[in-house]
Amino acid sequence: MTLTPRSTAYIALLVALGSFGPLTMSIYTPVMPSVGHDLVSSPDSVKLTLTTYMLGFAVGQLFYGPLSDRYGRRPVLIGGLLFFTVTTFACSFASSIGDLIVLRILQGLGAASGSVLGRALTRDAYTFQEMPLVMSWISLGQNIAPSLAPTVGGFLGEWLSWRATFWFVGGFGTILLVVTALGLGETNKYRSDRIDLSSLLRGSGEMLRDRRFLGHILPLGFAFALNFGMLAGVPFILQESLGFSPKEFGLIVLLSVGGFTAGTFLNNRLVGRVSPIVIIQFSGWFHVAALVGMAALSLAEVVTWWAIVGPHMLLSFGTGMIVANANAGAVGMYPKLAGTASSLAGLAQMGMGAMGTVTVAILSVIGSRYIAMPLVIGLAPFAIATVLSARLLRPGSGAPKLDS
Repeated sequence: MTLTPRSTAYIALLVALGSFGPLTMSIYTPVMPSVGHDLVSSPDSVKLTLTTYMLGFAVGQLFYGPLSDRYGRRPVLIGGLLFFTVTTFACSFASSIGDLIVLRILQGLGAASGSVLGRALTRDAYTFQEMPLVMSWISLGQNIAPSLAPTVGGFLGEWLSWRATFWFVGGFGTILLVVTALGLGETNKYRSDRIDLSSLLRGSGEMLRDRRFLGHILPLGFAFALNFGMLAGVPFILQESLGFSPKEFGLIVLLSVGGFTAGTFLNNRLVGRVSPIVIIQFSGWFHVAALVGMAALSLAEVVTWWAIVGPHMLLSFGTGMIVANANAGAVGMYPKLAGTASSLAGLAQMGMGAMGTVTVAILSVIGSRYIAMPLVIGLAPFAIATVLSARLLRPGSGAPKLDS
């Protein structure tokens, strides 16, 4: 089957490419305590396997975009999917926490190919004006797999072992590799004859000096720091402090991810009626409100699952409003360097996401009678930064750079 650009099958591939990176991370979160028990390691060491995955994912963002601008989307994507699949199966055979930490870096490097090239493939097929709505629907579809993944991971962890989560994801990567190799043609119409490092640096520098571009990728990055920080901290609060099993955690976390889905649905309704910039600027306040609510409940010593999951759901709602608009704005501005722009947007997401998990891991060592306060204190600066960085945008800004 040929995946014709703008077809339903093409959109399905875009959704799948954007999904497998977050799926790989979210399916793993319910079994993180089990990993620690099986490999005889501390919770902080296990959290590092999440952080190193995101660091690998962040570094990978730097390569796939520029390479696809030169050699085309198809061959670079096939190479990335192959590397991801091999390293994912290797993770399932890890015999120590050190081995798993290293393998997760490599797995993240491979996983970055999906998100970077998925955004670039979207820009290849759709106009700048179409992208906010298209990205919103793709974002909603991308949320289905990661939202179900913690439940799947929880059941796999209880029925088989934590290693089964890597078997599942490796199988998904294999299917994507086969579909891409057999069905995807080349979509990059602006391929250069060679990789010109100076031109690449000039193009990247132009983007990073453009306040409109920064106004899109910085709120996106800070939002990911918040969500990934939550992913690193919430499993241990619910399972080790409140006594939930991995399977129960996987079911409860569906509520949190439901917030992202609701935010994306609302964004779909608003696109075309409200400026994407206005949506980005307003949505950061949901992050602030979520952490204020979590802090108030924690200080009042409300020790129950909904005092954690409720604010997490509100925070995810705000992120669902930001993601599609910020990605569309960042990548849509530079059609001839869509791969590079996608790389920088992905680097902001995963690099700051890793910062969020590291911050939570460090502060969780401190401990507190108020179980959620280390999480709140660690993530509050990112929530404030989301609101402030969105002020770089001005209504009416964000037109594509057709000469780039």
